[in-house]
Amino acid sequence: MAIEVVMPKLSDTMTEGVFGSWKKSIGDQVQRGEVIAEVETDKAVMDLEAFASGILLEQRVHSGELVPVGTVIGLIGSAGEAVAKAEPEPPVSRIGIGPEKIISSEELPAAPPLVESVPAKNGHHEELAGPVVRRKAREMGIDLSQLQGSGPGGRILLEDLERYSGVILAHSEAAIAESLPPEQAEPPATSSFHKGEPPADSEQPLSKMRAAIARSVDKAWREIPHFSVTMEVDMEAAREVRRELKASGTPVSINDMVIKGAALALKAFPMVNAVFGGDRIILHGEINIGIAVSLEEGLLVPVIRGCDRMTLAEIALSSERLIKRARSGQLSENELSGGTFSISNLGMYGVTTFSAVIHPSQGAILAVGALRETVIVKNGQPASSRIMNLNLSADHRLLDGAYAARFLKELKHILENPVRLLL
Repeated sequence: MAIEVVMPKLSDTMTEGVFGSWKKSIGDQVQRGEVIAEVETDKAVMDLEAFASGILLEQRVHSGELVPVGTVIGLIGSAGEAVAKAEPEPPVSRIGIGPEKIISSEELPAAPPLVESVPAKNGHHEELAGPVVRRKAREMGIDLSQLQGSGPGGRILLEDLERYSGVILAHSEAAIAESLPPEQAEPPATSSFHKGEPPADSEQPLSKMRAAIARSVDKAWREIPHFSVTMEVDMEAAREVRRELKASGTPVSINDMVIKGAALALKAFPMVNAVFGGDRIILHGEINIGIAVSLEEGLLVPVIRGCDRMTLAEIALSSERLIKRARSGQLSENELSGGTFSISNLGMYGVTTFSAVIHPSQGAILAVGALRETVIVKNGQPASSRIMNLNLSADHRLLDGAYAARFLKELKHILENPVRLLL
């Protein structure tokens, strides 16, 4: 019996994913654990592995389709095995991830129609369109009987509506232009002063990672009422401890110290390690801290699990390993999910303070700025010190300003008394 390949839930916030591409063709032999496709989640582009060995019998989705979690996207079975007729799946939308083809109005009169009316096997075109497509067609005033779907089995997709609408508009504009008398033609614009043509605007398609980031950030910004609090931390003592650790053969970064300090502060203020759940608040039992890693093509947030149970040295090793795996594209699903709190550090770019956007499945995020040398008053005397800004963005449905401020005050106290990081 054929085994169904379904769109997996690859992260804690994923409800749908963009199907990237098949790595195997129909008829190919696949082994359990072998990569058969690429799927774009709300966090990254991930490999989809086969859960069984056999022959890839069927591919039900194509590159660029937006597919709900749990949808059957293919079948694996034995050679020559009969494939049962597929049950109707939830409608999928095709997302453009490549450059659009531009059709000039001059091409249209001589070209055959882009879409032709092809009767469905059962005589009803609407049965080839899902509810979302049918509703959109009604809104756009499009007769589905005039379309030939580009999806599997002739299924009509949202992009078919957009393509058909564009052709009708282009034909209409061309007809109007031809009907205008010569005197109504608008003269070309002229300029009394110009030194060459200005650079033209250009477009580029979103990368898969950037599209995933855009959806995640858009969801967070629309659904989470953000507020932020900022506090300065004197990092002179922490820098001294760091120098001593390095001399003893245990190198740690300032960010490692912030991660350890945040884990201790989260234990004292568990609401910062929680998430708003509509009619309830979900208090996480574990402290799993995500660390933002910048890449050329976007951003990944691998997760250090159980930070409160780790030593500073263990956090440093785990952080270094995850950053290397992120930059080499080797992170697993487990390493990208399960975060309960996140930290973003732009100090290496000279940024002194900023606010970060909360991850959709969390309640707060800490933004860490660069250390800057400044003069402060110590024991009534001016002294030079290294100051760092910490900015906490929090979900106002979950936290109030005073609670967030107390959390930052606790973190400040830990970092300014760094012996606590070593306990």
